[in-house]
Amino acid sequence: MPVSDAPQSTFGVARTLYAMLVVSVLLCWLNQDSIKLYCQQKYHQSCEVPVLGGWSLWRLGADLSTALGEGRDSFLASLSDREQQADQPPTVNLPATAPVVTVDVSTAPAPQPPLPVQPAAPAAPSALSSDRPVLATLAEGDEVFLVGDSLMQGVAPHLANSLLRRHKVRTVNLSRQSTGLSYPGFFNWPRTVADTLAQHPHIRLMVVFLGANDPWDMPQGKGKPFVYFKSPLWEQTYRARIDAMLQSARDHHVQVIWVGPPNMNTPRLSQAMAYLSELYQQQTEQYGQHYVSANPFLGYTDEQFAASVPGADGTQVKVRGDDGIHFTITGQKMIASQLMALIGFSGLTVTGH
Repeated sequence: MPVSDAPQSTFGVARTLYAMLVVSVLLCWLNQDSIKLYCQQKYHQSCEVPVLGGWSLWRLGADLSTALGEGRDSFLASLSDREQQADQPPTVNLPATAPVVTVDVSTAPAPQPPLPVQPAAPAAPSALSSDRPVLATLAEGDEVFLVGDSLMQGVAPHLANSLLRRHKVRTVNLSRQSTGLSYPGFFNWPRTVADTLAQHPHIRLMVVFLGANDPWDMPQGKGKPFVYFKSPLWEQTYRARIDAMLQSARDHHVQVIWVGPPNMNTPRLSQAMAYLSELYQQQTEQYGQHYVSANPFLGYTDEQFAASVPGADGTQVKVRGDDGIHFTITGQKMIASQLMALIGFSGLTVTGH
């Protein structure tokens, strides 16, 4: 390389590095909330940037990112509404003197058309008004809502497949890894449940399976200290979030099966799961819903943990992953099968296996 080209080459490298630095800072500026939430979930600390976090100019990046996201969602929602309107057949106003209209009005009472699907509706109120949990019942046209973290993510496909193939029951599966009730800033399950039940009127059963991401100190808000796990305030806040989900189900006459997480390989985490399961059980019973622990599904008793359990033929089958938290495919299928046994199907024919 000629000597005269050296300064120019150095300048080019410096300019590239400067551009990369500016882009990195800009991305951090716009995505600061997402970065902070990830940091909170990873390290369970405030993760507020010193000095910068209090500057209005720095916070402007987060506000701008939020506004852009809301604008995108509104645009997509408007497109969806237009597609739904386009799919609907045009309304035809028949003349009042048409013979067909006269006969239909005089001989067919207005409530008659929905009668075939009425048996499903009383199932939810009976569960809600009962003093103890009852098995969920589904009828033709009903849907099942699957809520949870990565534990549910593994079980959901098997459960959804069985419901669809055997009973033609469709599911709304929103299970998402790394979610729970401790960090609503990352993913807000109570709000998601309320919105989903409002948007899907055919949902008649909600199955909840989460908790593995929740036994940590809980953020209170910007500039406030974290609430210690198991403290009275932590428990009060956590119960309120459980209640919010159960109340949404009650408002929409939806039955609930809340699955408590199973024992874990680590004693400390396993004890935390037992504590959370007590909260789930207490709150679901208050709402007259159905709680069940995943431990019996896997053959666990008391505080027992086993990566492998006896199969149908007596041989040992592995049901838990190497991390001692998640399930193998066999374990996922076992839980899905046990959940299917909790659901009754009114007037639905078994069409597959």
